[in-house]
Amino acid sequence: MTRESFAPIKYRKEYEPELIDFLAQCLPQSGRALDMDGRHSFYRDIENSFIAFWCMFDGDKIIGAVAVKELSDTDCELKSLYLLEQYHGMGYGRALLEAAVSFAKESGYENMYLDSLSTSKRAIALYRKTGFIDTERYNENERSDVFMVLDLKK
Repeated sequence: MTRESFAPIKYRKEYEPELIDFLAQCLPQSGRALDMDGRHSFYRDIENSFIAFWCMFDGDKIIGAVAVKELSDTDCELKSLYLLEQYHGMGYGRALLEAAVSFAKESGYENMYLDSLSTSKRAIALYRKTGFIDTERYNENERSDVFMVLDLKK
């Protein structure tokens, strides 16, 4: 089944095999390893792990993803913003990020947090252009060394 290309599409369980294939290809491009039996096992339970999750397709192939996780009644977290390298610089990452930010604003959240790696320079530049600013560590993710927040009330 061909899906509309290059527009974020809400995740459906039927996408799981394609999503796992995408993550297995995408994570190593950013120096990460997919561990479906450990730290990434939540990707088998998207519906209960996130309040929203989108995939971006090029035909039948997932090329990008983004999610939102609730932290509290007022705060949420941007999660799993990934895009295959060959699609960088084309505005697709921005489209995924905008889908997540719009959802968070429409849902009434006041702040959106994220954690990242300092080596993810393109992503961090995109976050800053969107209005994210540096903040204190807000979680226990030992792998992350960059923590940012976006004021959604602006």
